Amino acid sequence: MSMDPNTQKPSESSRTPEIPVKEPSGQQIASAASNIPVLPNTPKVEIETSHQEENELDKKIYKAEGIGKIAAIVLATIASVFVFFNFVLGITVVDGVSMRPTLKTGDILLVWKLPKTIAAVTNSQYLPARSHVVIVTEPNNPKKQYVKRVIAVPGERVDATDGKILVFNIQYPQGFNPDSQPYGKNLPATSGDFQVSVGSGQVFVMGDNRKSGGSIDSRSSIGAIPANNVVGEVIMRIYPFSKFRTL
Repeated sequence: MSMDPNTQKPSESSRTPEIPVKEPSGQQIASAASNIPVLPNTPKVEIETSHQEENELDKKIYKAEGIGKIAAIVLATIASVFVFFNFVLGITVVDGVSMRPTLKTGDILLVWKLPKTIAAVTNSQYLPARSHVVIVTEPNNPKKQYVKRVIAVPGERVDATDGKILVFNIQYPQGFNPDSQPYGKNLPATSGDFQVSVGSGQVFVMGDNRKSGGSIDSRSSIGAIPANNVVGEVIMRIYPFSKFRTL
């Protein structure tokens, strides 16, 4: 190797040329690996993928089960709400003047339906108690419902004369005033003169607005209401909050 006398460094002509390095290709690596001798009794190592596949399947099953549980809870909640409000407790809003002065338009009421539901399940006769406020369906028009008060029950006779109303039965053959309850203190006189006998499975209902034309009830064309047309009994006014109370 010659030295440059001025720099004391190897001259360019004497340098060893650099050999370029190439990365082996995948095919070359695979070929070299196949030529490696296998020692006797050397255990083979296999990579198992079954556990990974099982884990992926378990995740999918778990996810499906989670979605199924959520759907079941949602459906059960909807069904429970439907059953509750159709067969146990209902809500209705007063619309009209037929129950004045006790109730007014816009009042929101809770309706207790469970006794009617139990009677239907046990195939027995349901009859609301006298003086209770009820929701009734008009016999000739099932789409119409009214808020009324029960005045008389099966086997009784209702007489109205000169603004006074009396109910006759076996216990009171001389008659009694059905409005002799706290609610009756502020009621107007009952208009019209009539006499009605209440048949089996019926109830005689009236609105608290006893003025002429003030209420469509058993005094008018709808007559005594079949007990099956009673939707339920009003147990409470929940709105307006200032008038929150039981009925």
